Amino acid sequence: MISFEEAVRIIVENTKPLGLEKVFLDNALGRVLAEDIYADRDNPPADNSGMDGFAVRYEDIKGATEENPAVLEIIAESKAGGELVKVKPKTAAYIYTGGLIPEGADTVVQKELTKVEDNKVFIFQELKKGSNIRPQGGDYKKGDLLIKAGKKLRPAEIGILSSVNKPTVYVYQQPRVGILTTGDEILDLGEPVEKLSQIRTSNTYSIYSQVLEAGGQPVIIGFSKDNPEDTQKKLSYAKSCDVLLTTGGVSVGEYDLIKDFVVKVLGVDILFWKVKQKPGKPVAFGVWGAEKEKLFFGIPGNPVAAMVVFENMVKPAIRKMRGESRIFNPVIKAKLSGGYRRKKGERLEFIRVSLEMTDEGFVARPFGKQGSNILTGMVFANGFGMIEVGKTEVKDGEEIKVVVFDKSFMDGGLDD
Repeated sequence: MISFEEAVRIIVENTKPLGLEKVFLDNALGRVLAEDIYADRDNPPADNSGMDGFAVRYEDIKGATEENPAVLEIIAESKAGGELVKVKPKTAAYIYTGGLIPEGADTVVQKELTKVEDNKVFIFQELKKGSNIRPQGGDYKKGDLLIKAGKKLRPAEIGILSSVNKPTVYVYQQPRVGILTTGDEILDLGEPVEKLSQIRTSNTYSIYSQVLEAGGQPVIIGFSKDNPEDTQKKLSYAKSCDVLLTTGGVSVGEYDLIKDFVVKVLGVDILFWKVKQKPGKPVAFGVWGAEKEKLFFGIPGNPVAAMVVFENMVKPAIRKMRGESRIFNPVIKAKLSGGYRRKKGERLEFIRVSLEMTDEGFVARPFGKQGSNILTGMVFANGFGMIEVGKTEVKDGEEIKVVVFDKSFMDGGLDD
């Protein structure tokens, strides 16, 4: 049995980014950029106005006041998308936000500081030369590196890509994650309950959602019964996936078949089995495929253990495969409210906590019973408090580390 830290190291070292694909811009949100993006021209492409008003020569408004306004003849108009116009001494041009600065003009006076009568504009205040002008190349210049490869594309990056005329863009592929649920007792949605021992699946769809949230493409392979024939048949369906994720069947019971059969059917090299963590000790990890580029995760069937293992081990691997550089959930420090005790301290324990941001920092409150089968506690949790190896008691108000898997409790959120 290895430590949690060693398990994570092995996973990350054996995870490789996938290949590239070209996608249309309307499908690029949330994907990871695989090419550097450079400016194809200056932005703005020419000096333009930052507001509605009048384009003038600074010399013509020098010394203007309410008592002694500058009076200029209006001879032209400049609007966004219009042609370049000219102004001469003692003249002005109507100008609208985005309109090109007329030839001869060097200042824009906002409409609120003016009055128009008989095709003349009265300007009641002197402004600094260059006021309200957005200079050519003020945002970026032709040839500037705007977005580096490896950036996760947000709406701002999509806007930049559009502004430099990139209708398609290269991104890293999203891993196909096959989900195989095991156990005679597991029923899918809609199946009738015929025995007291039967339970409806929760892992299949919670993990499906976790895969989506991590940026993968979930594929439900199905439900495998606890017999060799069905297990081998279902495993064969995973060959088109980049990641195989099974729930249940990785413990030491007579019917825990997964670990042995992924070796036999898919040629998986098991790199570790069992980790010093709670919940989620019976987790297996391995690699497979022609170049050992595919991953296998055998995670426990208890629903909380499955979600904990996914957040801490599977999610980082999915993120790395899809090209992300920041692959781990954020870890913060928080004061534990109410304290926490346990009988043994031989494993790193992840307890479900509800986080709150206060004036004095973060506070973590353990929520309900901490059994690995009690899924309802996850509904109210947004972090996993870490109880370190060797520690059997955390006192009320003592600071602990917390893995944040849900950032919605913060108004501004945490960086990804």
